[in-house]
Amino acid sequence: MAIPPRPDRRGLPSPLIFHLGAAAAIMAQGLALAPLAGGARFPWPGPMAAPGRRLGPVDPAAVAREAMARLGAMLEGIERWQRHPHRRRLADPPALWSAGCSRLLDFGGAGPVVFVVPSLINRPHVLDLGPDRSLMRFLARRGLRPLLLDWGIPGPAEADFDLTAWCTRRMLPALAVAAGAGGGRITLLGYCMGGTLAVAAATLAPGAVARMALIGAPWCFAAGRGAMLAMRLLGRDAGPDRVAGLLRAIAATFGAIPHDLLQLIFALLDPGLALAKFRRFAAMDPAGMEARRFVELEDWLNDPVPLTGPAAVELLVDWQLRNVTGRGEWRIAGRPVRPAALRLPVLGFCARRDRIAPPDSTEPLLAAIPDARILRPAAGHVGMIVSGSARDALWEPLALFLAQGR
Repeated sequence: MAIPPRPDRRGLPSPLIFHLGAAAAIMAQGLALAPLAGGARFPWPGPMAAPGRRLGPVDPAAVAREAMARLGAMLEGIERWQRHPHRRRLADPPALWSAGCSRLLDFGGAGPVVFVVPSLINRPHVLDLGPDRSLMRFLARRGLRPLLLDWGIPGPAEADFDLTAWCTRRMLPALAVAAGAGGGRITLLGYCMGGTLAVAAATLAPGAVARMALIGAPWCFAAGRGAMLAMRLLGRDAGPDRVAGLLRAIAATFGAIPHDLLQLIFALLDPGLALAKFRRFAAMDPAGMEARRFVELEDWLNDPVPLTGPAAVELLVDWQLRNVTGRGEWRIAGRPVRPAALRLPVLGFCARRDRIAPPDSTEPLLAAIPDARILRPAAGHVGMIVSGSARDALWEPLALFLAQGR
């Protein structure tokens, strides 16, 4: 097999100008506040309060040197990542079905079929990240047959797709093929918003689904937290109708909602994250396992897909701002999606440190399903899939449920 070319990481991580500006602003703010740090009224956060107040007067020049050192380490980390020789060598498995930009990837295995639905706004490779970090290949080794829906990169044929079109013209036909391969009712597995869409699939095709597992599936947005907090703040000022109009205008201009805009929304959740993680990467051995794992994940994070305009309005406005899912008003193909009406065993994973889909967004979905059980990994949204603790906290109990149904 030919060695794939090294990824072109120039201009990344996206949006690079935001990450650099946010890091500089954080350091500038620290420098501006340094003369006040020894005062009794300085707002030190939680565990830093006592040691912070013992500092006494702070030398602004020392703070400036530290700020420059941290910014320099961040830049060094970004440059090292951009030059890193790692590239994805895992070949996609054969496609059992395809339509338009979408495929159904067959990871093999002779056991029960598991139809896997990932998010629409990221590539599905997070579930097949590397040789030792592939949930799909792990399930295949455990005697299951995972079939992964790759939504693909929308083209002209999908430009006007809303969620109903994605579900009825892509997900349900792929589900029918999976059910045929399984010889009857099969298991659904949904990750992130793919879990929410899997609930819609179980509603639209109840005869095809025997059981379901949901991993970080958002449902209730009443608390206004999570990855799309920026959208909620924008909606508070502009109103949902104006936000929807803005999204339609952007989609008309670009043909879809550009992935850089989606990356910006996620970056606003933690503006200092890039500063922290690339400083950490700069200190790693570039030839070591830790660095390779960092690059695998960072490459996936920086290879998103655009979102069709009508689907973006539903996800960012109807879900996030109007909370139609949490209020029981969401419809697919004209049918209400009601978790309480599902009559099948469900296992849900709601990570305790999930900031993309926090527990107050995911747990209401599981609470509404009569025969649902919740596990709460001590991890984040992506970490519960790919971290060092993922095998014990998620992979093993998931495989047991998928094989036995309980």
